[in-house]
Amino acid sequence: MAPRSQQQHRPYARRDAIALAHLSLADQIASAAARRFRGLLDRDDLIQIAREALLHSAACCDANRPPQPYLRRCITGAIQRHIRDGVRLVRISRRAHEQHPGHWPLSHLSLDIPHPSGQGSWLEHLPFSSTTGSTQEASIDALLDQLPAAQAAALRLTLLQGQSIRSAASSLGISASALHRLRTAALQALRAQDIQDQVLAA
Repeated sequence: MAPRSQQQHRPYARRDAIALAHLSLADQIASAAARRFRGLLDRDDLIQIAREALLHSAACCDANRPPQPYLRRCITGAIQRHIRDGVRLVRISRRAHEQHPGHWPLSHLSLDIPHPSGQGSWLEHLPFSSTTGSTQEASIDALLDQLPAAQAAALRLTLLQGQSIRSAASSLGISASALHRLRTAALQALRAQDIQDQVLAA
C-alpha cells in the first residue's frame, strides 16, 4: 500500500502531467496575444496568466476527450478577460478611417499611449468635467475601500495607475501570480455588486 502522503497527492498527478505536456501551448497563445497587441501588453504578464489558466483547466479535462481544444479555449478566455478588465483599448471606427485615410493605424490603440502633442497620454486629452471627475474619483476610492487592503491595492496599481502585473507585484513585494490572484478576486467582488464598470470606466 502506498504511503498516505503519496495517496493525497495522487489526484494532482494527472493534472500536472497534462499541464506540463501543454506548457508550450499556453506560451504560444500568450505570445500570439503579445504580438497582436505589441506595445500595449507585457508578454511576461500574458504568459503568467496563460500558465495559471492552463493549470486550473488541466484539472477539469475530460479523460475521454483530447485535452488540447478545451485547454486552448480556457487559456484564450483567460487572456481575453485580462484584456477586457485591465487594458484600455480602443479601435478607430471605419468612418474615421475613411475621413482621414492613413492617419490612424489599422490596429487597436491604447488610451495610455503618448499623445502626438508630446504632453501626456490620449486619456489625459479626453474632455471631461473636473467636478464630475473629482466626484467619480472619490466614489471609486470609497468602493475600493470596501475591499481587503491587498485587493484594493492591486486594482489601484494595475487598473487606475496602469502598471503591469509584474511592476505592481514588485511595488507590493509579492509575486506576479499572487498579484494576479488578488486582482481577480477583487474584480469578482466588484462584479457581485454590479460596480465593476464604474471602476473600469475611470
